Amino acid sequence: MIETKRKEEESLQLNMTPMIDMVFLLIIFFLTATTFTQKEREQDVLLPTTSGVGSLSKALSRNLIINVKKDGGVFVAGRKYAEDDLLLIISTQNAQLNNGLKVKIRADKRTRYGNVARVLAIVEKAGVSRPYVDTKQDFLDP
Repeated sequence: MIETKRKEEESLQLNMTPMIDMVFLLIIFFLTATTFTQKEREQDVLLPTTSGVGSLSKALSRNLIINVKKDGGVFVAGRKYAEDDLLLIISTQNAQLNNGLKVKIRADKRTRYGNVARVLAIVEKAGVSRPYVDTKQDFLDP
């Protein structure tokens, strides 16, 4: 009788090793399959926080990311541009995509609003109707 209970208990044990292995393999797969574009992500730009949630994956070919640094410098893909050059870049890419270009402005929270307004005016002049201003989500906001 005791021997029968012991056999039942032993047969009911689940081996978790294969499941743990699969979880680690999935984590490794997603980490290696995800690409991050570092040129658009200037490290010294501090984004203001917001409580809205945004998507992590977007179509990069239709997006143009403009970084506005603390001193008002405007960077695209890690290179600084003057206003006229920025207007030309946005206009050209917008025309190539049949007015389907999505412009994301990542402004440092320490920059003056006039710098952001200047970039917004350039984007509007280039024919982009709805630019986005990127912020960092504040996880402490209820």
